[in-house]
Amino acid sequence: MSELNRNSLESVRYLLGQFPIVALLGARQVGKSTLMRMIWPNAPLFDLENEQDRQRINQDPAFFLQQHEAPVCFDEAQLSPDLFKALRVAVDQQRHVPGQYLISGSSSPQLLKNISESLAGRVAIYEMGGLMANEAYAQSPSSLYECILQKKPEALFDLPVRFDTQQLSALCYYGGYPEPFLKRQDAVFHDQWTENYLRTYIDRDIRALFPTLKLNTYHRFMNMLAIHSGQLINANQFANSLDVSQPTIKHYLEIAEGTFLWRSLPSFQKNLGKRLIKMPKGYLRDTGLLCRLLKIHSAEDLMNHPHYGAIWESFIIEQIIQNMKTQLRSFDYYFYRTQHQAEVDFVLSGAFGLVPIEIKTGLKTDSARIKSLLAFMEDYDCPYGLVINNSEQPAYLTPNIIQLPAGCL
Repeated sequence: MSELNRNSLESVRYLLGQFPIVALLGARQVGKSTLMRMIWPNAPLFDLENEQDRQRINQDPAFFLQQHEAPVCFDEAQLSPDLFKALRVAVDQQRHVPGQYLISGSSSPQLLKNISESLAGRVAIYEMGGLMANEAYAQSPSSLYECILQKKPEALFDLPVRFDTQQLSALCYYGGYPEPFLKRQDAVFHDQWTENYLRTYIDRDIRALFPTLKLNTYHRFMNMLAIHSGQLINANQFANSLDVSQPTIKHYLEIAEGTFLWRSLPSFQKNLGKRLIKMPKGYLRDTGLLCRLLKIHSAEDLMNHPHYGAIWESFIIEQIIQNMKTQLRSFDYYFYRTQHQAEVDFVLSGAFGLVPIEIKTGLKTDSARIKSLLAFMEDYDCPYGLVINNSEQPAYLTPNIIQLPAGCL
């Protein structure tokens, strides 16, 4: 994994130049430990999953920190709650010095609880996702996201199309975890890696975090999530199918999201007299795991699968969100649907305004398929909208809707 250049590298380095502590969050195996070593190759790195490291730290965290001069890295830091109190004391002794500690975690709820209780005001939180297209294929980051933030839609026409449909479909199928993507030529390894990742996630990680959880039910819940990925999530329907309560389903969704397996898209709720759908929409964040759960066995099978449209949409949305995060600028995201079925796949919101985005799998998009996008733009006075598809070059579909090839992301 060390040969991959990650977009997160410069973002985390910038934060370390501003804050005493940076917390790097993300799912297991997305490359957090590798990134930490790339940032501070000579700094000691202690893995809290390692029994010896954990015992040494937990015996007396304050004394441990005194014995190790900063900078220091702590991997899976949520496994040592007492470490956070010691970090606060250590940082406060030289509060003005940035870049003292880099910590990581793969369980957002516990890590965020420890941070909020002990490190508020001392730490920057950065979430790291799976591989972006430019990382997977050794290209520089796209300028698309700067164009959005700087409100320069005209600059989108200068974006090069760097990835073809075959490359993007391969990344969509294999997913964003570096190891299975890099070894994608070995079909047996890929199958074994994804199968064991899912088993380890539930049988080890979820068991450790939530020891009273019924693991068999959570297994079934994960399979239901795969089937409903990219759709509205009806907690009542899930509860009836799994024979559990609605609060239990909401708890399961919180677990899946808090361990970075699931992303919930809230409904855009700015009301202009329209009756809007308020249920959240969501998707499994890694399309490689999603393909495994749906028993899709190749990139070719994926493109012919009945869920292909929803999987592709989730893949593109995750690419956009993760790339926007590397810009270190505040933004929100939504989906939009009225009770009359007018829908926009994805809406970005921030100081740059509203940018509604439709995501299609085809080579071109006709005007009949962008009526909802046009209506949304008129209702909310959006200066421009995007249609992301597999076209060959950027082009105007209407005077204010820009067709953008997915290969520009």
